[in-house]
Amino acid sequence: MIYQKVAFHNFRNFSDFKMDFHPGINIFIGQNGQGKTNLLEGLFLLTQGESFRYGDNETFIYNQSQEAILRTQIKKDDLIWDIKLQVLKSRKNHFANEKKITASTCSEKFPVIIFSPESLSAIKEGDDQRRQLVDALLITTHPGMSETISDYRRVLKSRNKLLKNHLEGLNSESETRVLLESINPIFLQCATALTLARIEALNVITPDLNFAMKSITSENNVDISVEYVISGQSAKNYNRQMVYDSLHKRIQELSSAELASGNTLTGPHKHDIKFLYNQNDSRFFCSQGQQRVLILSFKMAQIVYHRRVHKSDPVLMLDDVLSELDFQKRSALISFLKGIGTQIFISTTEMNLPAEMRAKELAVYQIAQGKIIESCY
Repeated sequence: MIYQKVAFHNFRNFSDFKMDFHPGINIFIGQNGQGKTNLLEGLFLLTQGESFRYGDNETFIYNQSQEAILRTQIKKDDLIWDIKLQVLKSRKNHFANEKKITASTCSEKFPVIIFSPESLSAIKEGDDQRRQLVDALLITTHPGMSETISDYRRVLKSRNKLLKNHLEGLNSESETRVLLESINPIFLQCATALTLARIEALNVITPDLNFAMKSITSENNVDISVEYVISGQSAKNYNRQMVYDSLHKRIQELSSAELASGNTLTGPHKHDIKFLYNQNDSRFFCSQGQQRVLILSFKMAQIVYHRRVHKSDPVLMLDDVLSELDFQKRSALISFLKGIGTQIFISTTEMNLPAEMRAKELAVYQIAQGKIIESCY
């Protein structure tokens, strides 16, 4: 898969922007606030449907315009795909070769893995960031998982709407309980499917995670494990029935609390993922540097896992992460990337790449105020 070219109209700080890409490594150099991350974000948004950093639709649209239009031409399996994303204030519309498609279909067909400062801080941040890591793993490797995640979000939204209506006095408690009983079976079905997929993926990827961690740190005595936590209990060995029973029991236990709060209080959106470093919770027992290495190893394991499943590599994006790593970790990442036969996009504030990467085929660009001002390599 290769991004061949892109055109942005009224996206972030790009009023009108067009360029062609190198099939190997594309490096964008510029000071902060010039558009490097915006460019990578636009490419990611085009195929994945969501940003890798905070932003609602209005923040995507440049200078009070009514819409943003993003286009890219992608080559995959000797076919050319014209992908278009229309961003309106209330919604986003995806098109492939002029036919409307869902964002989930697009993300599954055109996989991208992003390394960003946000992803490297996932361990020390909230549990939502760790759930997003695992869901991104599912989307890039398992056909149909985007739809599974979307199905869960839709039924969760419907369930929350019922609870909110009760909280606002629009429905009585008895009416709300009847409506919840009608929606709970499909909620439990979707919640079980997503939870089980997360658990299975984490169990499969753990050996790859350990291998990547040892490669980066050169420490053979490091043991990494991942716990999937449901209601405070480890669920890494749960089967489908155990997942369903746990969710069903929790819904019953929290029914009154949900009515009082107006929100769904159990389900995959409340589960946590714990990365254990030599059996200790990395949130509390690891330094910031060790936490970053853990997530970096997870991303590397995700690439290996994707290659094993699909016999191909996803497009890689590194948004200003090289400066976040010390020399040893940066060199280990570069050594790993040398073996990846795919297109890579890198944003950085300075040309501080190791010689090993500079020896590969690449294109280097200066970017300032939303414009490519020169090719400098």
